[in-house]
Amino acid sequence: MDTATPSPAGTPTSTPPIPTAPPIPVFRPYLGPEVHEATTAALTAGWIGMGANTARLEQELGAYLGLGERPILTTSSGTAALHMAAVLAGLGPGDEVICPSFTYVAGHQAMSQTGAEVVFCDIEERTFGIDVASARSVITERTKAIMAVHFSGIPCDLDGVYALAKEFGLRVIEDAAHAFGSFYKGRRIGSIGDLVAFSFGPVKIITTLEGGALVMPDRAAIQEAHELRLIGVDSDTEERYKNSRTWEYDVVRQGYRYHLGSIPAAIGLSQLAMVETFIRNRQAYCRTYNRQLAEIPEVKTPDTDYEDLAPFIYVIRVADGETRRALMAHMKAQGVSTGIHFLGAHDFSFYEHCRRSDLSVTDRVSEQVITLPLYSFMDDRTIDRVVGSIASFFG
Repeated sequence: MDTATPSPAGTPTSTPPIPTAPPIPVFRPYLGPEVHEATTAALTAGWIGMGANTARLEQELGAYLGLGERPILTTSSGTAALHMAAVLAGLGPGDEVICPSFTYVAGHQAMSQTGAEVVFCDIEERTFGIDVASARSVITERTKAIMAVHFSGIPCDLDGVYALAKEFGLRVIEDAAHAFGSFYKGRRIGSIGDLVAFSFGPVKIITTLEGGALVMPDRAAIQEAHELRLIGVDSDTEERYKNSRTWEYDVVRQGYRYHLGSIPAAIGLSQLAMVETFIRNRQAYCRTYNRQLAEIPEVKTPDTDYEDLAPFIYVIRVADGETRRALMAHMKAQGVSTGIHFLGAHDFSFYEHCRRSDLSVTDRVSEQVITLPLYSFMDDRTIDRVVGSIASFFG
């Protein structure tokens, strides 16, 4: 029997479908009342560009991370922070920078934007962080820097990285886009080391909608960093921090429009005030995933208890690429979104010519990883649905 019923205009319409559970996204930024209040207050103040909110966010980020005398500048994105780090490290044409292939290509693009050549190294099986022995194997007289990545909030082997850098006189750029709030041996990522870049993009633990930050080892480079961030202008930053402008200035170098405005900074301040809550509930969700997925032998979970970690994503491993494709399709059909973090960058057309070490772990892991939903203020039913969809696939 035809179940169509006439609409008021006489056009047939189908019977409404039976309601189902809403789909579960991989990411969902927290945009609660605190964010709306901060945005409204910043708009009401009437100063939209880089200003006093920007300066305050930098001060509060420094306090939270325990930076002491290490300066921090906010930027328009995490990629911008990485590019500034590459420039401050002196990278340019003829230089090489060693990077893990297993990370988002934004980091590689930030390095190659300087004209330097990216050289790929492998990752450790347990942490997915840079394999120091692999990095050592590709060092040449042209090597100028190492880009180390803290995958999913788990710190890489920083002791090994900095020992290698010291041995060969290299700069270190830490891509800490995933690791805001994580600790390494009792100190927060960013409070030690050389150049450290964070991301506050739409799906990170805290967001400024789009944004990032760069931590420098000391104040020696702060003036150059100000100029790089604000299109080469030498003397406008301090005035903008007061919600003002200077109309007499010089342009002293190639610079970029990498500064962070007052409204995203206000959002960042509201998020920073809640970051410990975000971290604690994400830790709890990851531990629940670990515990429940341990009952599925075909799934390999992260080798960590999440103590002192600020988890950005939760990633599992399955046997191979064919299993991954089938599992992701199965979960999608059940309303559970998944992702892949990451594909090996050495397989991309733009980087396939790059020199590299053996990348056996990268090749294997890139075929196995699946990112499960993880965001602040999930609930038990959501996690149960995610785990249930995986369990039903493996029977």
